[in-house]
Amino acid sequence: MKKFSFSALAIALLLLPCLQAFADVALLDTEKNKLQLTGFFKLDAVYQDAGVNGLTIPRYAVAGDGNAYLSATHSRIGFKYIGTPLANGMTVSALLEMDFLDTTSPTQMKPRFRQGFFSLQKNGHALLFGQAWDLFSPLGPTTLMTNGYLWQTGNLGFRHAQVRYSYSAPRLDFGVSVSDPASTGGWAAMTPVLQARLGLKLGAGNKFQLGLSGIYGRESASSAAAAFKNKVNISGLGLDWNLAFCKTLSLKGEYAMGGNLIYLSSRSATFADMANGEFAAKKVSAFWSELLLAKNKLSGWLGYAFEDLNDEAQLAANELKKTNCLLAGIQYAAGSGVSFGLEFAHFLSQNFQSNETKTNQLIFSAFFNL
Repeated sequence: MKKFSFSALAIALLLLPCLQAFADVALLDTEKNKLQLTGFFKLDAVYQDAGVNGLTIPRYAVAGDGNAYLSATHSRIGFKYIGTPLANGMTVSALLEMDFLDTTSPTQMKPRFRQGFFSLQKNGHALLFGQAWDLFSPLGPTTLMTNGYLWQTGNLGFRHAQVRYSYSAPRLDFGVSVSDPASTGGWAAMTPVLQARLGLKLGAGNKFQLGLSGIYGRESASSAAAAFKNKVNISGLGLDWNLAFCKTLSLKGEYAMGGNLIYLSSRSATFADMANGEFAAKKVSAFWSELLLAKNKLSGWLGYAFEDLNDEAQLAANELKKTNCLLAGIQYAAGSGVSFGLEFAHFLSQNFQSNETKTNQLIFSAFFNL
């Protein structure tokens, strides 16, 4: 592990003198239309001293051997568009975003659709049509785990096709969306997933931001091993916070609880309740929070996250009950969009009526942001 850390830092030092000036890439810039290329190139050098659930998407510890590898699969590309306003004065904008995550191949990755939507805005009101980030659990952690992202270990929010209305005022944010169920059981239930969020902005410069969000849907559940089938609720309530104490120190995070939230990025699904002859939602609580530091070209973070299936009556022996992650990282902005980061993460998994599993991970990342 010491050799790996030394090699990662040596690569960064060798690259620093080679940096050149880069600028945002404007593909089209006229009075009526603006099109911009966005995204980043990213190389990860990763060391893990024991098993994780997925090499390029590490989310929790599992039994197994460690790994060391290089990967460019988390690079991302996108297009932002701003067009001619409508006759009623509404402005038009759009985003198309892709990455190259492919867990089947380390070198022959395929483009993957992430976001694709357009929106209409006027006087704080906005309508969004397409696939975008959810309103429920809307924040994202600061981490070098680009596609691990603390999902299934505290972070729940994901991306879905939706129609969304939102309103933003100086001290208030509000949004409500109708989303695609995004699963065979959800489509069979013929019920869209509803999400909403209310946000408050307090203090000078809105430096204290708090949000309350909710989600509700239905899913048809069945199994060849069970002689019954029924619909199960998708439900949850969440609290999010982003508190800027000063220019250099802030705290952000989320807490949520609910049931059958596998629709998002949770391990909470359904289980066959044989005693009552029905499928029911597994109950879950999830949390992540980070303390963020920023000074000149350096930024750092210290955080903790967990997801807990907290009703033991719903669990089978040896089932994964709780996942935890403690992480700390630092990033240096070298200039012209180039940056380097180093992050340590300690994963701890607790199986129901069984032993704990631990894994330590070290990531060095090199970025070039467009």
